[in-house]
Amino acid sequence: MLDWIFSGRVETRKFAFLLCLALLCMPAFSLVQARQPVAQPASVFETPARDITMTGTVQQLITAHTSGLQLVVSGPQGLSTASLGPNLSREVRHSLSQGTPVQLSVIQQTISGKQYQLVRTLTVAGKKTTIRNEKGFLIRTQSSKRSRASANPAALYRSTK
Repeated sequence: MLDWIFSGRVETRKFAFLLCLALLCMPAFSLVQARQPVAQPASVFETPARDITMTGTVQQLITAHTSGLQLVVSGPQGLSTASLGPNLSREVRHSLSQGTPVQLSVIQQTISGKQYQLVRTLTVAGKKTTIRNEKGFLIRTQSSKRSRASANPAALYRSTK
């Protein structure tokens, strides 16, 4: 009977030793795999060199509840609709009246089989506004009122005296 108990302990110790050995080797294998270069496809959003520059005049500014502002521009290519997103400042919105000349840097993206033009930068009257960063994410712009308040935090609080 002692042989059975002793052999069970030996098997348990072997199992525990092998388990610890396997756990200690896992980080070494993961380091080897991490050092191997992995080819990743370049995203359309991450390549500003692929941006398309369009010039034309504003025909219409459409407010869509789901995607923000859509800008219809008439240019040499004909009419184009480009997405400006929901974060455009009030000042830039007011400068986009019908007939205003604009220059757009857009990303063309196919989503669910439909072709979209997403505006990365917008230039109106020589003033360039960045709408999306180099990865294609929308940038939240601050209005001038907010930026003045952030420069002077005391302006946010009123005296109660």
